[in-house]
Amino acid sequence: MVVDQVQEELDALAVRLGRSLTIDSTSGDLIAYSAQRGDADAVRISSILLRHVAPEVREWEARHVVVDATEPTSIPANPEIGMSARLCMPLRRNGRNLGYLWMLESNSVLSMTELAVLQRATETMADLLDIPARSAVQPALLGREADRLIRRLFDEGHAEAYGQLAAAVPSLVDGVIRLVAAVATHPRGGGPRSLTSSEFSSMTGALTPALCAHPSYVGSHVATTHSLIVLHNRVERDEDDLLLDEIDEIVTRCLTAGSELTLGLSDPKRFGLRSARDARNQALAAAELAALDPALDRRSSWSALGPYRSLIGSNRLADDALTPLDEAGSSAPMLIETLETYLDLAGDVQRTAARLNLHRSSLYYRLHRIAGLLESDLSSGFVRLELHLALKNRRAARRTLG
Repeated sequence: MVVDQVQEELDALAVRLGRSLTIDSTSGDLIAYSAQRGDADAVRISSILLRHVAPEVREWEARHVVVDATEPTSIPANPEIGMSARLCMPLRRNGRNLGYLWMLESNSVLSMTELAVLQRATETMADLLDIPARSAVQPALLGREADRLIRRLFDEGHAEAYGQLAAAVPSLVDGVIRLVAAVATHPRGGGPRSLTSSEFSSMTGALTPALCAHPSYVGSHVATTHSLIVLHNRVERDEDDLLLDEIDEIVTRCLTAGSELTLGLSDPKRFGLRSARDARNQALAAAELAALDPALDRRSSWSALGPYRSLIGSNRLADDALTPLDEAGSSAPMLIETLETYLDLAGDVQRTAARLNLHRSSLYYRLHRIAGLLESDLSSGFVRLELHLALKNRRAARRTLG
């Protein structure tokens, strides 16, 4: 595997130079590191333990790194973040940065011989990391192996699968990835449902064979509650609608006739261990919330979730404001649906009445009753904001996939 070969080269270089070395990807994930030599600082130890460089460290490094340098660049110490002075050598091939080699500075300056050794080694490691561009191996040709690694990395969170997938599909280090999550749903905001055994079998056998010819397709994973499709582009752009239409059509064919589904799209992200998990969570959140909230499009992106992005992961928002409606007996579900629809449509009475199939006078009656129970003025922006967030927080709290 490429990562193993890079590790061997790095270990040999560390012995030749007598220094502690690390290699990070351009996204800040740790690729390889040598044995400790007594010169480790807090930043090195943290990156090894977490397999990722902290954001404040990356920010400091970015201020001083010369990305097209052919000799080591000196990075000054920063005691506030526990970082000693170090040297940086970009790993470049064909005008592209593939990663960075880091070496803690010591009292001894590298000799001309050691510099030559360092440059030869960095060229070798850059060659190893650039295998995809020379190998013409396309992700689609990897088939089930890519699918297996996608399952281990994106759905099961195995850190070693990151390096294995990067080695199997090295082109991922360039451009951005985007995840699409597909979820079978109960009707009318009833939330996601599990696949039947026949649906699961059909989808497992359909996605990769049907999509592998598309240049953006990397692979997919099917679970009983959701499917994940990994896409890759060399430039950051919105996903091709035709490809999403194709994914939609394939998943629909695999489901029982008359079934409904939602698609969730993550933001485009540089491929990295942490960003892989973030992309998975974003895509799943978008798909599941679209299944839980009829106000969202059945094909929703993370960037279009609005206040849900603030609500996810936070249990601090109380929905006490809705208690009077909860206590309205058998009318409670009707009143809550009316209020949410009214707020979703920005207080537009005509559109709300049409959406709920009500006469406007009936809607006014319900709104008057809601305002009375809440003892609130529904024309107040602050009141509307509080109630709308409380309603959406309830839907977000029903999530089970993320």
